[in-house]
Amino acid sequence: MNENQYFIWGWQHESYRLIRGQEPSFELSSMEMSCCRRDFAAASLVLRPKERSVILVENRAEFSLKGPLPIIRGEVECPGLSDVTLFRTETLPDDDKVPKADALAGWGSETVAGWLPTQLFLYISVPEDTAPGCYQGSLKFYVHRMFEDEILVEKIPFSVQVKDVVLPTGDDRKFHLVIWQHPCNIARQYEVPLFSKRHFDLLEEYTRSLSELGNVAATVTVADIPWAGQFCYQKTDPPSDLFEYNMVRIFRQKDGAFRYDFSILQRYLELCRKYRMTREIYLFGLIRNWVDRVEIYGNITEDYPDPIRLRYIDETDGCGKFMRKTAEIKEYISALYTWLKDEGWLKFCLVSADEPPDMDDYNKSLAILKEVAPGFRTQLDISPSIIDKRPELHFDAYTPVISDIALSEEEERGLTRKACDRCTGTVCWSTCCWPLTPNTFLRSPLLEGRLHGPVAEWLKMDGFLRWAYTCWPVHPREDGAAMEWPIGDAFLVYPGKDGHTMYSLRYFALKRGIGDYELMQMVKAECLDGEKIVDEALTLLFRQPDITRWNFYQADDTQYSFDPADYEEVRRRLVDALLEARKK
Repeated sequence: MNENQYFIWGWQHESYRLIRGQEPSFELSSMEMSCCRRDFAAASLVLRPKERSVILVENRAEFSLKGPLPIIRGEVECPGLSDVTLFRTETLPDDDKVPKADALAGWGSETVAGWLPTQLFLYISVPEDTAPGCYQGSLKFYVHRMFEDEILVEKIPFSVQVKDVVLPTGDDRKFHLVIWQHPCNIARQYEVPLFSKRHFDLLEEYTRSLSELGNVAATVTVADIPWAGQFCYQKTDPPSDLFEYNMVRIFRQKDGAFRYDFSILQRYLELCRKYRMTREIYLFGLIRNWVDRVEIYGNITEDYPDPIRLRYIDETDGCGKFMRKTAEIKEYISALYTWLKDEGWLKFCLVSADEPPDMDDYNKSLAILKEVAPGFRTQLDISPSIIDKRPELHFDAYTPVISDIALSEEEERGLTRKACDRCTGTVCWSTCCWPLTPNTFLRSPLLEGRLHGPVAEWLKMDGFLRWAYTCWPVHPREDGAAMEWPIGDAFLVYPGKDGHTMYSLRYFALKRGIGDYELMQMVKAECLDGEKIVDEALTLLFRQPDITRWNFYQADDTQYSFDPADYEEVRRRLVDALLEARKK
């Protein structure tokens, strides 16, 4: 056990998450990390003060509202690596009401009760121009009370071995990460006018952080409330507003003709392009919009078979109204299609129907869409077994849920590959509020997040799709349970009060797994027998190779590994294979 007169401490692997009530280990006294260039190194340190104390991660004065408590100030230094951050972790009550660490705060302080463990997260960004080699660093902890001089009570060593392998960036990324964006929710959270300059400043911050995670696709709403607000109005205590609105402004002129303002849509797409997030553009709102069970949000049109909601301003009286006639809706779709084509966006666009409930209705709506906009490509997320029973379906991106893959394979071996082979474009596996495992919920072991990249390679798919990045409840850092789904399902980051992204342990776990996938593609491209090297490495992670025998209700280490050493060994094999191949 590592200790001094003020606290007990111990290193932990980056996949560690502090769970209140579970005793951490305080045995590891040094930490050796390894990473590539254009990559990151990370680890956690658990610290248990021996009396009520303040934990501070800024180099500044600090006085406690609780009186003359010990102020334990931590700082990090690592000569040669300049972008280093020591985060405090904030805990959030999970679905079982047990607090778990997740949100990362690189500022400020917190008061910790005596003998109560807390977690610090060390993050080191390693840019491309970093020289390969071993870098020695340390965490320093200083203590004082009130106006006392600080004393250095602990200098905790670590090392970072930087390998001479560069991970890809921008358009060179192979992993096809698609995480849907919810711009309106960002405006609501920060209380700024929708699509105002201030809103776009915030959107740039979250777009940048999403791109740094590896996201390559933009998602835009081109009609109002395509998901009917995820039926958020059905949960009123506490409420969460999840409605997303049209990025196209529509006006009906005094002569009865419609005109369309695409400037907001254009601005958002240009922002996404700036951050290399327009490899695909998902269009939501044009087909199979959601309706609720009691028809509060049903089909408001007079004769159109799909519940499309299109608000416009009538310039004769200034009133907001909704399109209700088929001719009006077709005209809008045609105008949108023409604009996307003229501006050069159309080739990236995919019309998405999120979980269409009835494929016959879907085909009817799609026929109208193709009549008006024949060049639109489509994305589907339905089960491989349904795809197999629908030979008429044509689709250009495919994203089955992993549990549906298992059910389809149980029905008939090879159904997933048959469905994927019919897709003309990208194929990604996906999760949402289901299955419970593997996933990226607050309850999920962090190694499940890291597993997401290797799963894509194991399934021989292009990447991964998830439905939400910032779909926060009203108070996400205090009450993530203000929704019907498992906590963390609807967001991967938290809203910083200053408008900046507040990262999470789950964010970095997913990012690490994406890096693992990128290394696998590099090995397959550069190494003799690269496919074999990757497949053999994956056997360390996937202990149950038959997905039909997976348990999707509970994390189970008999089907995939929860041992950090296995993941580090996989990465070591991949990096060593690349370095060896480049010697020849």
